[in-house]
Amino acid sequence: MPNRRHARRTHRDAVKLAAAGNHQGALAVYAHAVGEFRGCLAVHPEDRGTRSDFAELLADLAASHAAVGEVAQAYAAQRERVSITAGLEAGPVERAAARLDLAEAAVGAGRLLTAATEADAALGLLDDVDPAAPASPGFTILADAIARAARVFARAADPDLAVGAADQAARMLIAARQAAPGGFGAEGIGLDGTSGLLRDSLRLAAALHAAAGRPAHAKGAADLLQRHFPGTEPPAAPIPLTLRAALETAMRMGAFFDPRLIDRLCPDPAGRDAPATISARCDPGLAAVALHTAEPAVDVLAPTHPNLAWRIATEVHYLLTAADRVGERNLHLNFRDHGPAWLAMLMALTATGKQGPILTDLAAALAELCDRLRTRHAAAEHEPMVLAANRFIAAHGDGAGR
Repeated sequence: MPNRRHARRTHRDAVKLAAAGNHQGALAVYAHAVGEFRGCLAVHPEDRGTRSDFAELLADLAASHAAVGEVAQAYAAQRERVSITAGLEAGPVERAAARLDLAEAAVGAGRLLTAATEADAALGLLDDVDPAAPASPGFTILADAIARAARVFARAADPDLAVGAADQAARMLIAARQAAPGGFGAEGIGLDGTSGLLRDSLRLAAALHAAAGRPAHAKGAADLLQRHFPGTEPPAAPIPLTLRAALETAMRMGAFFDPRLIDRLCPDPAGRDAPATISARCDPGLAAVALHTAEPAVDVLAPTHPNLAWRIATEVHYLLTAADRVGERNLHLNFRDHGPAWLAMLMALTATGKQGPILTDLAAALAELCDRLRTRHAAAEHEPMVLAANRFIAAHGDGAGR
């Protein structure tokens, strides 16, 4: 008979092994604890205490998987943890932390679509915190979250969004340091962790500003880096492919025809009000407008200019996901018009020749969208686009080949 007390004791034994650096040994013990917890939940599926303990175990399990390079398993554990945490109706700080952990695990596993959308969703859970008031409750927690999201966006989203987030995180973390000279306080992460996030934010800001040809901003970030972390240099970064650059290139090629929309979608990344989240880059109502303008361009560019197609399509997908999450009225009420175009835009990416885990993530996004189309009666299951999407999902989804 499964026993929660025994499961918790087994979990503690695994944590001790992991703390000693024996992650392989820890994983074997974690497996026993997972079996115990699943057995307990099979008998009492709604027991909140067991579910909370299991979510904590999954976080530790993911850390050990990541430590030995098992990135897909780490991602799967964090995915399940987020699902359980959401079901517990946990507080926003706990849910934001779980979603950021998932975003970082998704980056490690090459699941970049999930990474960006989860990081943005995590920041949305903290939107009641005042980012301009260092003494306000939750300020350091929000600064921490933005810094972590900046690292995710640098790998999975528009570099202009990453640099905006890195700049804001650095400003906030420096303000927190000045407000509490003896440390960052008890509300956030520890001093060492916060210092690491400040260092990473300044390094990222300096690198991205330099790569984008903004030497004054790059020097400002580099000077702050030297002041707070003497001897630390920013990394070199390749010239970034931003959403603005992708859209402007598409316009020059005759595949995109709305220059005013570019300015609305792509605020100045070096401005004081540069968006730090996907949700903040434009009004949610603009997402559907961007979709119908960008979808034909993605379709044209996908076979011959795959990087441009991926940048445009993913950023619009992120905007749509953010708008849908906040219940944007037009997107919801007129989904019969918007949903098929959304599906077509993502399906165009299947012709770009990409390989690897990103295709599994694309299949997951397509599966979710197809399910939404079906439940909202926006497309029939026998329609050619849906059939093609289902074939791609069967070939590349998480269950493919099993």
